[in-house]
Amino acid sequence: MWLKSLNEWKSKGIPCAIATIIRAEGSTPRQAGAKMVVNLLGDIAGSVGGGAVEYECIRLAETAIKENKPILKGFSLQGETDGANILPCNGICGGTVTVFIEPIIGRKEIVLFGAGHIAEKLGKLCAILEIPFRVFDDRKEYLTEERFPDAGELICGDFKQIDKALTPGASSYCVIMTYGHMHDEVCLEQLIKYPEIAYIGMIGSPKKVSIIAENLGSRDVLLDDRVYSPIGLRIGRNFPQDIALSVVAEIMLLMEGGELSHFRIDWMKKEAAPRESPQHS
Repeated sequence: MWLKSLNEWKSKGIPCAIATIIRAEGSTPRQAGAKMVVNLLGDIAGSVGGGAVEYECIRLAETAIKENKPILKGFSLQGETDGANILPCNGICGGTVTVFIEPIIGRKEIVLFGAGHIAEKLGKLCAILEIPFRVFDDRKEYLTEERFPDAGELICGDFKQIDKALTPGASSYCVIMTYGHMHDEVCLEQLIKYPEIAYIGMIGSPKKVSIIAENLGSRDVLLDDRVYSPIGLRIGRNFPQDIALSVVAEIMLLMEGGELSHFRIDWMKKEAAPRESPQHS
């Protein structure tokens, strides 16, 4: 049952997680090997015992999916514990279980809304970085293989009817950079309604972004922390190729769980450190 659901979600690109009991001691509802699969839409299949343990595993599975990191957690069915990595769960069984939660994330993609000059540069960077991407625009003359030779799909459609042309999923990182503020607003209003989308970036000045947010708010459309706008990292210049680089860098940072820091050695601190005694063989 759980395997059928898992394969179905994977085929649709829906991120999910597998929770597996890897150790069971004492009296427990399920034994080692029991599995449950959970997706970000709130669907579950299989079971790791029900009750508080299952509830906590569902919550932790959502965290594992969003952070794309596995989680190992122990549960005590005695209602109390002194272990740092063991959660107390009220129950009458009295045993303990350890559950391993592994996220299953489909291959990520970038979906570009707008096929202008910045999008063209961004498409080239996606190709170099081997990130699949699609392009959506209402101008057929801009959606050409000459401009986007490596695009997985070139979609011509009305910005007001995105859902009729494609369905962004949880593996979709959406970038809005159309040829007009009104089109950007229309795209953002539609995409924010897909709760499974992990990232929605929109180009624009702080003033433009604030105006669009106010417009959407007046229609009871609230933005959340999936929205990155103004888009991109602060890397310096503001030419099309620079903006494209800043955008793809921001997306990769989030895709791979990176951090904003340098690899360099701090030579000033290194010089200030006490010198080690020479080694003699």
